[in-house]
Amino acid sequence: MGILDRYRGRSRSSIPPSATFRLTEQGRDKLQDFGGDPKSRILMALETQGTSDLAEISRSSNLNRGEIERMIPGMVRGGYIAYVGAAQSEDM
Repeated sequence: MGILDRYRGRSRSSIPPSATFRLTEQGRDKLQDFGGDPKSRILMALETQGTSDLAEISRSSNLNRGEIERMIPGMVRGGYIAYVGAAQSEDM
């Protein structure tokens, strides 16, 4: 898992603020069982938004950032979503 492992154990977020994620094929398959639970809402947000950062996932799923940060590592390990990289700042 690499990048997410490096941030684990810090007192603050375990996910870099600019990290972006995308839905995998396995995640698309899991959407067939959509039940409205928080994990399904994250998958649906990624399906709708495409590659998204935590703020976009939060807005689309109506979940707070803390809930998303707790669920993302397990969803990456499960193969439902993939870490893409850091978002590029438009100010640069």
